[in-house]
Amino acid sequence: MTDDDLAARFDALRAAADAVFVSERRRQRPYTAVWHELHQALLESQPPDRPAGSPDPARYSLAFTDDGPYELTRLAAEIREDLAGDRARGEHLPEHPPREVRLTQLRAMVISTLLRELAARLAPGPAVGTGEAGRDLAEIAAEFATRLMNMTSAGAQQ
Repeated sequence: MTDDDLAARFDALRAAADAVFVSERRRQRPYTAVWHELHQALLESQPPDRPAGSPDPARYSLAFTDDGPYELTRLAAEIREDLAGDRARGEHLPEHPPREVRLTQLRAMVISTLLRELAARLAPGPAVGTGEAGRDLAEIAAEFATRLMNMTSAGAQQ
């Protein structure tokens, strides 16, 4: 058996395991320890469509590519730092221009929905596996999704 034959068999086995995992997740079965082990094995194996040496999207943001991949944990820390130094609503410093951003309720609801989707995709689970790198960023997105929704009439009713 040649190396190409082994690689083809590995790819077929990985594709089958991935198909089983996706099929079972669609049935919304509980994320058990067995599924966790299978998912971890799939994440650790090199996917056939991802070039060798490419960054793991569960640990890196590929949106910031000027200086290479950007670690999700670093991105979350920088966002929290920026938010901690931000002005309160209505606060205006004389040497700075006003920065009040006005949103319609519909726009706030759409952005809130997108932030919830982002949080779901970054949090540990079927979307990114068991990696914890995106958890802080997911918490920030979920927090702001809730804040935005609460500013709308739909959020006030909840």
